[in-house]
Amino acid sequence: MTLLAIDTATERASIALHDGMTLRSECTWEAAHRHTVTLVPKIVSLLAASGMTPQDVRAIAVCNGPGSYTGVRIGVAVAKGMAVARKVPLVGITTLDILAAAQPKDSRPLYALYAAGRKRVGYACYRWRDDRWTADGGVQVVAWSEFVDRIELPSIVVGELHPEGREALRPLYGRIEIPQPAWHLRRAGFLADLAWVRLRASQTDAPSTLLPLYTQ
Repeated sequence: MTLLAIDTATERASIALHDGMTLRSECTWEAAHRHTVTLVPKIVSLLAASGMTPQDVRAIAVCNGPGSYTGVRIGVAVAKGMAVARKVPLVGITTLDILAAAQPKDSRPLYALYAAGRKRVGYACYRWRDDRWTADGGVQVVAWSEFVDRIELPSIVVGELHPEGREALRPLYGRIEIPQPAWHLRRAGFLADLAWVRLRASQTDAPSTLLPLYTQ
């Protein structure tokens, strides 16, 4: 059974095919503001490269935000449309849960971020419990200066770090770890991993009730 995972919540988009045991294929790209024109062709191309068609997809996972209005809306709309048309299960996973799932085990708190615009950052704090990263509270959207004041030290900071974010964090260098660039990408393979856990537990979402989560 093949699951298609879709993540277009922010400027970097990712899709993947996962059969529950193996990540069959994955594509991550810089979508910028072109989610509308790039997503469906990328899905068709990924399926073709794997010798499949949309009829081979038996479940859909989607990142339902938070993130940019256009990005989240497009991803959720395509995922819902495919789930309804194919009559297959749908699972929604949040942006920062996907990012946190990709990070290795650590005893320090993990701050997962996304750019929220207007010199703001969206973040959630995660702690390693029961062999996985677990959110310690909900998503907060604050100015970069306020985020810096809230960080528990020492800690790990990962996610969308534009120049203004790196500059804001500079006073904390040496007390925070900022991983290498590859760790900052949200990859749809990890979205698929999380979705399979939900599928096996029969925890799916109805297309009519799965809501997109936008940046405040």
